[in-house]
Amino acid sequence: MTHPRKHPQRGFSLLELAIALAVLAILAGGVLKGRELLNSARVQATITDIANLETALSAFQARYSALPGDFIAASAAGLSNSGGNGNGLIEGDETCYVFTHLQLSGFIQGDFTGGSDESGNCTASSTMGNQFSGQYLLSNQLQGPNSRENAMALLIGETIPVAQLAEIDRKLDDGNPLRGAVQVLRGEEDLCTTGAGQWDEAQGADCAALYIIR
Repeated sequence: MTHPRKHPQRGFSLLELAIALAVLAILAGGVLKGRELLNSARVQATITDIANLETALSAFQARYSALPGDFIAASAAGLSNSGGNGNGLIEGDETCYVFTHLQLSGFIQGDFTGGSDESGNCTASSTMGNQFSGQYLLSNQLQGPNSRENAMALLIGETIPVAQLAEIDRKLDDGNPLRGAVQVLRGEEDLCTTGAGQWDEAQGADCAALYIIR
């Protein structure tokens, strides 16, 4: 009775292992580079959004002598059925109509329906999406550690990686999250900063930040 010959199992050679490791390293490097490019693109797009919204706000004021959301004659002007109280501040429910007024006046693109939910928070359809799967909000009630009372502030987002916020700050301002045009949202200093005028990039938390328009 004959038995089939058993061939000895052949393992990987050192050369094959080296090639496999090199391919894995290249793939890993490509993933990291791709993520870096994506983050850079999000940062640049956020900076563009901020500039466009600042321009739209100024243009709206120049045309109507009022702030979007706070505009008391919004209904008469055909900018939705909801106007503000005209006190020169965007506050309360007025925040949820800012983008509707800007869109219907032709200063930004989109399809916004102003309104808030049962908790008083602006609905997703009433606000403009940011570059990090969150929302922009424009209000005079948002405060940074050293922003003046009733400053006009744009919420850049609430869950943005601190490294990207640091990059936005360096490109638009002085890189200090506790002062200037770009500030961490008041109350998140311990989570998002080192306490010495720097974003805590080592900790890598997701944070909220403001762009102070004026």
